[in-house]
Amino acid sequence: MAPVGLSAQRQQGDLSRGFELERAGQLEEAAREYRTALQVNPANLSALLGLERVLTPDNQLESLIPQLDTALALQPDNRSVRSLQIRVLTALADLDRLEEAAREWIAVSPGSAEPYAEWARAAVKLGESELATAILGEGVVTVGDAALAQDMAELSAETGEWESAAAQWLDAVRTNAALMPTAAANLSEVPSENREAVVSLLTENARDEEGNLLAAELLLGWDRPLDAWELVDRVLPREARVVPHLRRFADRARLQRGPDAARARGLALERIAQLSTGIAAERTQIEAARAFVEAGDRRSAERILSRLANNAEPDQQNAVSAVATLIRVMAESGRVDEAEERFREWEDRLPLDETSALRDRIAWGWLGEGELDRAERIIAGDSTVRSFALHGWLALYRGDLQGATENFRRAGPRTGTREEATERTVVLALIQQIDADTVPALGAGLLQLRRGDSSRAVRDLDRASRSLPPDKGRADVLGFAGMIAVENEDAQTAQRLLRSAIESDPTGAAAPPAFYYLARAHEQLGQTDQAQLHLERLILEYPDSAVLPVARRFLDRLRGAIPRG
Repeated sequence: MAPVGLSAQRQQGDLSRGFELERAGQLEEAAREYRTALQVNPANLSALLGLERVLTPDNQLESLIPQLDTALALQPDNRSVRSLQIRVLTALADLDRLEEAAREWIAVSPGSAEPYAEWARAAVKLGESELATAILGEGVVTVGDAALAQDMAELSAETGEWESAAAQWLDAVRTNAALMPTAAANLSEVPSENREAVVSLLTENARDEEGNLLAAELLLGWDRPLDAWELVDRVLPREARVVPHLRRFADRARLQRGPDAARARGLALERIAQLSTGIAAERTQIEAARAFVEAGDRRSAERILSRLANNAEPDQQNAVSAVATLIRVMAESGRVDEAEERFREWEDRLPLDETSALRDRIAWGWLGEGELDRAERIIAGDSTVRSFALHGWLALYRGDLQGATENFRRAGPRTGTREEATERTVVLALIQQIDADTVPALGAGLLQLRRGDSSRAVRDLDRASRSLPPDKGRADVLGFAGMIAVENEDAQTAQRLLRSAIESDPTGAAAPPAFYYLARAHEQLGQTDQAQLHLERLILEYPDSAVLPVARRFLDRLRGAIPRG
């Protein structure tokens, strides 16, 4: 007889060779090595699992049964081998031997729920839902319902009995709180018509923590974050022990988009901050404020940030971060005076890159108010690349096209966000078509557009176009104004401006996009035949235009070839 150490080495060698052969696709040879390993140790789980893998593709699992019987004769209470036996018999779809194997397992492990659970899952896989229900029922009588609550819940969900599934999952979560994510994932598949009933069942007792938290998990997944927060808010006590629940809620809300999800996250983070102390509380307050900003709730953000900034030590990093965020929020919400005052107070304590970014934000705030001089003062002396873009806009809004062009070029195509860079590129292309160094009316119109007054912007741009030669800016400005009118759904004004643009310079670069937007204006008025005529003319007369692909797609949609959207 070989020494134990030598047998173990030989067995390991057989397993290694079997694995390499399996990886190389030589399944028959791999099976031979795995069987050789089993001769040394018939209950070697790695060898049994290897045989399962290599025998499955060729439908030879039946030949594994003798090895399983031998292993179980040696180790009748080996749970892993028992589970493998159930799996193999399920793959063979042999209900009789499946029951025999399950009952043998029950006999050697009389107090365990595992054999009932494995047997029931096997029955479900074989399409025997009623049998699975009977198996779990027998198991409940034998080992109790708590041990099988999860399996019963999964079975109820599998058969579409969603209210039963919810009740059973609730029992399982009460026994083991760690099952909450699993329960929520399983119940997330509840059809829309059954959701209210499931939520009502879980929240029947307003003080039931587990039921309300599980319902909140589901509502979050069903894109109802504020309803979810209402449940969390009413059921969780103001105690530090609930912080993990709140953090999980905030993290899950972060995965969703939209202002409601951001607001729900902000509310949860604010509660976490209230239950925390020290630096952790300050950081969470800042995180909450940023969530409120994302939600468009600047008032809540300011409330949190003002409290933090006023109470913190001036040299604390969290205080600096809070103040910087507060200044940004104030500037973006129209309280530019307060933002600049706070900025002047903290300017020397802010990091250089933060200082530049905040100057930029405050300047944009003043531009939004139409205060060009105040915007210029705040960025005076700022020689960063991003300041060139702002100086360019200031020059443009004053009608200084040459100054705008120089500053936009110095800013380059990568300064700021992609949207900001694209906006500069569009405007730069427009003013390069204009044969004039200054056009105050054009600057006035673009400033109104910045301030959100599209109607007034269109009027100013129309007025500006009249001072320009037809082929040296007039057509381009009229086309730009017409595009704004289309986006503003002022189709009548758009048609007048776009026709004038085409008539001013029918062979110029502004004509093709003018035809495209003219077609859109006709569509807005329900004049699809006219829209199609303009698109057909665009395609025929301007075959090299960059707008051709989008025009073709638009025409196909009008003709019913592709859906709208």
